[in-house]
Amino acid sequence: MLRNPVLSRRAAFAALSVPAVSALASAARAAPLGDASGFRDVCFLTPQSIERPFYLDPRLVRAQIAEGRTGVPLRVDLRVIDGATCKPSERARVDIWHADAQGIYSGYQGQGDKQDISTVGQKFLRGTQITNSEGAVRFETIYPGWYTGRATHIHFKVLLDDRNVLTGQMYFPDAVNEFI
Repeated sequence: MLRNPVLSRRAAFAALSVPAVSALASAARAAPLGDASGFRDVCFLTPQSIERPFYLDPRLVRAQIAEGRTGVPLRVDLRVIDGATCKPSERARVDIWHADAQGIYSGYQGQGDKQDISTVGQKFLRGTQITNSEGAVRFETIYPGWYTGRATHIHFKVLLDDRNVLTGQMYFPDAVNEFI
C-alpha cells in the first residue's frame, strides 16, 4: 500500500483503482456493483491529466452509455478512494467519455479523416455515476477507437465537490488494442 502524507488533500483525494476493464460481453454478468470484492486492496495516486478533447458536462447520470454504437462490449469499473486515508470516497461524481470504435466523439463537428463528420447534439459514450459506499462505479460501454495522434483511451473526471476535481485518462495496452 502506497501513501504520501505530505500531499495535500486536494492532490491526494482521487486515487483510482481500475481493477477490471473487461472487453468480454460475459463480464457483464459478474458480481453486482455493490460487491467491491473485485477491487484489489491497493492505494495509489492517479496523476492529473488534460481534459481535452471534447469534454461536455451534460450530467448524463447513467451506466449504459453506448446508445447503440457498435463495437466490442466493455465494462469499466472504477473506484475512488481518498489518497490520504485509502478509504473509499462515497458520493463522488465520476464522468467518463470516449470516442466510438471509429474514433468519433459525440457532441462535436469537424471529425474524421476528412473532418466532415458532425455529432453535434448527440451524447453517445458519455456518462456520469455517483460512487457507492465502496467508492465504486460501473459503466457499460464499447471499446474505444483510435484516432490520429492519440493512443486508445477513455477520459474521466472525478468530482468530490466544486473545488476537488481530478481529470485523467485510462490507456489500454497495445496487445489488447491489436487483439480487438
